Amino acid sequence: MLEYLRFIMMTPEDTMGMPLQDFDYPRTISAANEAAVLYSIVDAIQGQLDKYPSTEEEDADIIKDKALFRLLSYNQRMAVRHRRNEKRLLKRTIAALEKQIKTRGLDAMDLKRAEGSTLGMVLPGEKEKYGTRQRTALEDRLDKMGLPVDLR
Repeated sequence: MLEYLRFIMMTPEDTMGMPLQDFDYPRTISAANEAAVLYSIVDAIQGQLDKYPSTEEEDADIIKDKALFRLLSYNQRMAVRHRRNEKRLLKRTIAALEKQIKTRGLDAMDLKRAEGSTLGMVLPGEKEKYGTRQRTALEDRLDKMGLPVDLR
Protein backbone atom coordinates (compact mmCIF):
# COMPACT_ATOMS: atom_id res chain seq x y z
CA MET A 1 0.00 0.00 0.00
CA LEU A 2 2.83 2.42 0.81
CA GLU A 3 4.36 1.90 -2.63
CA TYR A 4 1.06 2.71 -4.31
CA LEU A 5 0.54 5.80 -2.16
CA ARG A 6 4.08 7.00 -2.88
CA PHE A 7 3.28 6.73 -6.57
CA ILE A 8 -0.09 8.47 -6.22
CA MET A 9 1.35 11.31 -4.10
CA MET A 10 4.15 12.12 -6.56
CA THR A 11 4.16 15.68 -7.86
CA PRO A 12 5.92 17.34 -10.80
CA GLU A 13 8.52 18.59 -8.29
CA ASP A 14 9.32 14.96 -7.46
CA THR A 15 9.62 13.69 -11.01
CA MET A 16 11.17 16.72 -12.76
CA GLY A 17 10.37 15.02 -16.08
CA MET A 18 11.84 11.64 -15.16
CA PRO A 19 9.78 8.58 -16.18
CA LEU A 20 7.70 7.21 -13.32
CA GLN A 21 9.00 3.66 -13.80
CA ASP A 22 12.53 4.84 -12.91
CA PHE A 23 11.59 5.54 -9.30
CA ASP A 24 12.11 2.92 -6.57
CA TYR A 25 8.74 2.98 -4.81
CA PRO A 26 9.62 0.64 -1.91
CA ARG A 27 11.96 3.45 -0.77
CA THR A 28 11.18 6.95 0.46
CA ILE A 29 10.83 9.15 -2.65
CA SER A 30 11.20 12.45 -0.83
CA ALA A 31 10.41 13.89 2.58
CA ALA A 32 7.39 15.79 1.25
CA ASN A 33 6.08 12.72 -0.59
CA GLU A 34 6.48 10.50 2.49
CA ALA A 35 4.73 13.08 4.67
CA ALA A 36 1.84 13.23 2.21
CA VAL A 37 1.60 9.43 2.24
CA LEU A 38 1.58 9.10 6.02
CA TYR A 39 -0.82 12.01 6.53
CA SER A 40 -3.20 10.50 3.94
CA ILE A 41 -3.24 7.23 5.92
CA VAL A 42 -3.89 9.12 9.18
CA ASP A 43 -6.74 11.03 7.49
CA ALA A 44 -8.26 7.81 6.11
CA ILE A 45 -8.14 6.12 9.52
CA GLN A 46 -9.61 9.18 11.22
CA GLY A 47 -12.38 9.16 8.63
CA GLN A 48 -13.17 5.56 9.52
CA LEU A 49 -13.23 6.41 13.24
CA ASP A 50 -15.65 9.27 12.57
CA LYS A 51 -18.10 6.88 10.89
CA TYR A 52 -18.75 4.96 14.12
CA PRO A 53 -22.03 5.92 15.84
CA SER A 54 -20.34 6.12 19.25
CA THR A 55 -16.91 6.81 20.70
CA GLU A 56 -14.60 4.29 22.32
CA GLU A 57 -15.36 5.86 25.70
CA GLU A 58 -19.13 5.48 25.18
CA ASP A 59 -18.65 1.81 24.31
CA ALA A 60 -16.48 1.36 27.41
CA ASP A 61 -19.24 2.97 29.52
CA ILE A 62 -21.79 0.53 28.09
CA ILE A 63 -19.52 -2.38 28.97
CA LYS A 64 -18.91 -1.03 32.49
CA ASP A 65 -22.65 -0.61 33.15
CA LYS A 66 -23.28 -4.26 34.03
CA ALA A 67 -27.05 -3.90 34.32
CA LEU A 68 -27.36 -2.36 30.86
CA PHE A 69 -24.81 -4.71 29.38
CA ARG A 70 -26.73 -7.79 30.63
CA LEU A 71 -29.88 -6.54 28.89
CA LEU A 72 -28.14 -6.90 25.54
CA SER A 73 -28.11 -10.22 23.73
CA TYR A 74 -24.87 -12.17 23.52
CA ASN A 75 -24.30 -11.05 19.92
CA GLN A 76 -24.95 -7.42 20.84
CA ARG A 77 -22.47 -7.60 23.72
CA MET A 78 -19.83 -9.13 21.46
CA ALA A 79 -20.54 -6.46 18.83
CA VAL A 80 -20.01 -3.65 21.36
CA ARG A 81 -16.74 -5.23 22.53
CA HIS A 82 -15.58 -5.77 18.97
CA ARG A 83 -16.47 -2.20 17.99
CA ARG A 84 -14.54 -0.83 20.99
CA ASN A 85 -11.51 -2.97 20.12
CA GLU A 86 -11.60 -1.81 16.50
CA LYS A 87 -11.58 1.81 17.68
CA ARG A 88 -8.67 1.11 20.02
CA LEU A 89 -6.71 -0.45 17.19
CA LEU A 90 -7.43 2.46 14.85
CA LYS A 91 -6.41 5.01 17.50
CA ARG A 92 -3.19 3.13 18.21
CA THR A 93 -2.42 3.02 14.50
CA ILE A 94 -2.89 6.79 14.28
CA ALA A 95 -0.63 7.27 17.30
CA ALA A 96 2.07 5.05 15.76
CA LEU A 97 1.89 6.93 12.45
CA GLU A 98 2.05 10.31 14.18
CA LYS A 99 5.08 9.13 16.16
CA GLN A 100 6.75 7.99 12.95
CA ILE A 101 5.98 11.34 11.31
CA LYS A 102 7.58 13.18 14.22
CA THR A 103 10.57 10.81 14.51
CA ARG A 104 11.35 11.07 10.79
CA GLY A 105 11.06 14.86 10.80
CA LEU A 106 8.05 14.89 8.48
CA ASP A 107 6.05 17.35 10.58
CA ALA A 108 8.17 20.31 9.40
CA MET A 109 7.10 22.88 6.82
CA ASP A 110 8.72 23.14 3.38
CA LEU A 111 9.88 19.53 3.12
CA LYS A 112 12.26 18.66 0.30
CA ARG A 113 11.03 17.04 -2.92
CA ALA A 114 12.93 14.42 -4.96
CA GLU A 115 13.64 16.87 -7.82
CA GLY A 116 14.07 14.07 -10.33
CA SER A 117 16.37 11.87 -8.21
CA THR A 118 15.27 8.24 -8.50
CA LEU A 119 17.53 7.01 -5.67
CA GLY A 120 15.20 8.02 -2.87
CA MET A 121 16.41 9.64 0.33
CA VAL A 122 17.26 8.76 3.91
CA LEU A 123 15.17 10.59 6.47
CA PRO A 124 16.46 11.37 9.99
CA GLY A 125 14.53 8.50 11.62
CA GLU A 126 15.82 6.00 9.04
CA LYS A 127 19.54 6.36 9.80
CA GLU A 128 19.49 3.14 11.89
CA LYS A 129 17.86 1.28 9.02
CA TYR A 130 20.10 2.38 6.16
CA GLY A 131 23.18 3.96 7.79
CA THR A 132 24.31 7.32 6.48
CA ARG A 133 23.10 6.70 2.95
CA GLN A 134 20.28 4.70 1.50
CA ARG A 135 21.31 1.55 -0.33
CA THR A 136 20.43 1.09 -3.97
CA ALA A 137 18.04 -1.60 -5.15
CA LEU A 138 21.02 -3.55 -6.54
CA GLU A 139 22.79 -3.46 -3.18
CA ASP A 140 19.61 -4.73 -1.49
CA ARG A 141 19.28 -7.60 -3.98
CA LEU A 142 22.95 -8.58 -3.54
CA ASP A 143 22.56 -8.55 0.24
CA LYS A 144 19.43 -10.74 0.09
CA MET A 145 21.31 -13.25 -2.11
CA GLY A 146 24.16 -13.33 0.39
CA LEU A 147 26.64 -11.82 -2.04
CA PRO A 148 29.12 -9.07 -1.11
CA VAL A 149 27.52 -5.66 -1.38
CA ASP A 150 30.70 -3.56 -1.67
CA LEU A 151 31.88 -4.25 -5.21
CA ARG A 152 34.93 -1.95 -5.07
